[in-house]
Amino acid sequence: MTKPIYFPHTYISPATAAAIRSVFTAVAGYRPGAGRRTPDLQELAEAGFLEIVALAPDDEERLDRVLQEFERWGRMLQGGAGLLSVFSSNRPGSDPLTADGTAAQIASEIRRRAAGAPPAAQEALMRSAAFLQLAHEADRQRCEVSAELQRCARVHAELLDALAGEDAWPRPGAVAPPDGFPAPEGNSLLEQRVRAWARLFLQRPCAGPVFVTSSPEVVDLLAQKFPSLRRINRSALERTACPSAVPGSPDAGDFMTRLEMLASRPLPDAGPSDEGADDDPLVYAVPDVSPLRLFTCLAEGGEAPEAGAAATWRHTVVVEVPRRTPP
Repeated sequence: MTKPIYFPHTYISPATAAAIRSVFTAVAGYRPGAGRRTPDLQELAEAGFLEIVALAPDDEERLDRVLQEFERWGRMLQGGAGLLSVFSSNRPGSDPLTADGTAAQIASEIRRRAAGAPPAAQEALMRSAAFLQLAHEADRQRCEVSAELQRCARVHAELLDALAGEDAWPRPGAVAPPDGFPAPEGNSLLEQRVRAWARLFLQRPCAGPVFVTSSPEVVDLLAQKFPSLRRINRSALERTACPSAVPGSPDAGDFMTRLEMLASRPLPDAGPSDEGADDDPLVYAVPDVSPLRLFTCLAEGGEAPEAGAAATWRHTVVVEVPRRTPP
């Protein structure tokens, strides 16, 4: 049995980890720089919950050099062309960080041509990995700020509670953070984030057909790119034959087995819509589009790797889990 693959973010907040753990026993997650693990992700990995998929060692060394140069440039200039231009620039030999037409830039391009520019696919992979690393750090900082804001709001509510004699703060276990607090994983530049993640996936594809996210916006984006995407009703999924399943059992292994079988067989008829609880995961499928084909399309120009285990699946399955406030 394979593991579900968390996408397109690379940082897993405590709320998202709690949501995934309520459905799956373990998850695989891509990380552009394995040597730059944060303590919270390291803890998830050591607990056996998170399998980190990283770049090949040679690519990691190149990524470290790119990030060190970017950080040096940022310290020197405190601004510049912006992260989006770094990621989206596709001109061979261009350097959007110093694309100012100066003599220094021209000399740099001449030296680059003399030394031989890296292949376009490799250059695109490095841009994507650098983008995801910076987005990872932004997500982590966003999570820390959100947690601090919630702590301050809790203290304020408890003070009002003490003054008014009323319970002014929701108890732990709420499905989503209180209104006014953004989700820890940011969805800014979402399309660019998905494209970058797809390139990372194609470089080291996991074998599984199941991808998990806590972002409804990601599902909306997939629906725009693949209009055939359809939701799978809970009743239809429960009717999927699963030899190891125990009737009425919510076992995570049984659920994952059903999802794998769903990805390899003709999809069930749509049938009447059924509504589950607010904290139930939502299951979607992209019919007749394997994970390799789906992410090759999302990478917009990425090259599909050689056929392997990841190419054996008939459909791509996406599971959306609602965020939970960790206890």
